[in-house]
Amino acid sequence: MKYVLTTLSPIHIGNGEQISNWSYAVNNRKIKIYNFEKVIRSLKDNHQRLMNLTATIERYPLTKSLGDILESFKLNINPEYEVEFKGKIIKERWDKNQRRNIKEYKYIWEFIKENGKVYIPGTEIKGAIRTALFYKILKDKFNTDEKLKNKFLNEYKNCLNIEHFKDEKDKKRQIQNNFKKMSSKWENFAFRGNFNEYDAKKDILKILLISDSELKNPEEVLNIKDITALGVSRHFEEPHELLKTGIQCTLDLKVPFQDEYKKIFPETYKYLGLKRIREACSEFAVKILEEDIEYFKNTKELKPEEKAKIVEKLEKRKKLAEISPEKKYIILRLGKHQGFLSTTINLLVKELDPQLYSQAYKDLVHRGYPSFPNKSRKLTIDNEVLGWCVLAQES
Repeated sequence: MKYVLTTLSPIHIGNGEQISNWSYAVNNRKIKIYNFEKVIRSLKDNHQRLMNLTATIERYPLTKSLGDILESFKLNINPEYEVEFKGKIIKERWDKNQRRNIKEYKYIWEFIKENGKVYIPGTEIKGAIRTALFYKILKDKFNTDEKLKNKFLNEYKNCLNIEHFKDEKDKKRQIQNNFKKMSSKWENFAFRGNFNEYDAKKDILKILLISDSELKNPEEVLNIKDITALGVSRHFEEPHELLKTGIQCTLDLKVPFQDEYKKIFPETYKYLGLKRIREACSEFAVKILEEDIEYFKNTKELKPEEKAKIVEKLEKRKKLAEISPEKKYIILRLGKHQGFLSTTINLLVKELDPQLYSQAYKDLVHRGYPSFPNKSRKLTIDNEVLGWCVLAQES
């Protein structure tokens, strides 16, 4: 079935690469992205200019950009694409050798592309649905089986019992490994029927088929914005290519269920009906949004009017999440900076045992703070929460 994905907020799905200052030029509030190899090829017949470019890069690796070279050489080279930018493309850094602040161009986190075109991977959508189903399946099981719930919480708690590590980094690393093993074990239970089943052929998500989205021109769907973090000790702003709010793209989503699957899969295969998927994603989204609303209401890092605008948007999004099953929408949060609780089973732990969650948080996140569990959020430079979209069947 054809589905239309509509972005409700900016989304960043990265390819793991960053665009360096030697692949872009800044012009007012727009950034032109170039293929550096093409620029080099354009200079192949001008040895002196090529040498000058090489020397400039070596001497000013971060304090100049490709745009400076294009302007000084008066080169007329077409960019791959050009998008709007919000934020500061240049940062100041203290240089201890020169004993002064120096200005440097930032690297830009790149959005995933295929042959230069933007798309949303089906695996990203499937992963978001998987997390929501994981949450829903375990929550339903625990509501009817107190013994199973206690087993889950005890195993979660035991992941923290590390005594023989003196080095805090080694201790934290071991705790994180413990949680990965535990999460994998309970995923087997939810999606494969028992705690020790690692056969991917028996995973119920095998029958959920989601294609990549259609390809889009970067200039039509992307912009670049700084992403900032609240609630961390070190303030920073990093530019990201973002899929803009209100962008629509199509993809295929289907569950080709067959009767013989009943003999292969555990009884949780019943959660793969589209109605159950919508309900699971709705319930999960509502809880995530409630957490975010509570956070932004209480944060002291934003002005009252800024907080009010963010909370108003999140409240509207929560209402949409609540009615999404009856509207036959699938509401999801995708990509980088969607938040710690959106990507793990820890939302469920926080509901079942908030004190245990707070105890674990500092060791589960990359930079956890013992006295501030779950007290950080990412925003765009213009105060937008990232990652939200809806899927609706094409009419």
